Amino acid sequence: MHDHHDYRAYHTQELAELYDAVYADRDDAAFWLSVAAAAVGPILELACGTGRVLLPLARDGHDITGLDLSTHMLERCRQKLAAEPAELQGRVRLLQRDMTEFDLGERFALITSPFRGFQHLRTVEQQLACLARCHAHLRPGGKLVLDLFNPDPALLYAHADGEPTDGEASAELVEWTQSRRIRWWGAVVDYRRSLQTNECEMTYEIVGPGPGTRRVTERFPMRYLFRYELEHLLARAGFRCVSLYGDYDRSPFVDDSPELIAVAEPVA
Repeated sequence: MHDHHDYRAYHTQELAELYDAVYADRDDAAFWLSVAAAAVGPILELACGTGRVLLPLARDGHDITGLDLSTHMLERCRQKLAAEPAELQGRVRLLQRDMTEFDLGERFALITSPFRGFQHLRTVEQQLACLARCHAHLRPGGKLVLDLFNPDPALLYAHADGEPTDGEASAELVEWTQSRRIRWWGAVVDYRRSLQTNECEMTYEIVGPGPGTRRVTERFPMRYLFRYELEHLLARAGFRCVSLYGDYDRSPFVDDSPELIAVAEPVA
């Protein structure tokens, strides 16, 4: 991965399908539905992927545009969208765009980046470019909501010697089809403290049909941000942070919060 144009391009069609199987029951849907319910106007989702969040919002009656850089993730989303009623399909627009460069010619009441999408941007320049595009595409009074993980220094520094984490020890098992299951886990295989970047590896072990197994792996960098770094980035881009949550239940952000969810609005 050599430049910012690669940050969502590593997916294959199979990985897009595996993503759906593994994250189908992620517990953030109610949060995004409640955020969308407060928006009066169209919604823009950055790094929309396979539509895991986008489609429930469309089913709830929202007009929504989804941006993603991955051809395969968008194709998976289009396949699922094709199975929806025509009325719902008319509320959705899917575009292959770089989240640091897009110009859509309209403004939105809400812009979201669910599930770490913003953390695929690895430099301050990329982050500020994305935030500038969001600022330019928000209506007056509109909101920007970014969902990041809350970095745990104890875990980060534990791997500063370059030793990979033992992700397989915490593997999870999910049903994929009637005859196949997926055993999956994630690990940090490289840690760059000077760049605040983890090199992550996801492994999907496909079990069945039959006695054999097959493994599919992907690697990608994730830039982690701390609370005040995020707030300073938002301020530099002309936003102010109006709410900060530590989880999808809107609990306050504290030391051991699993999430770092910022709600921001443009400074008048």
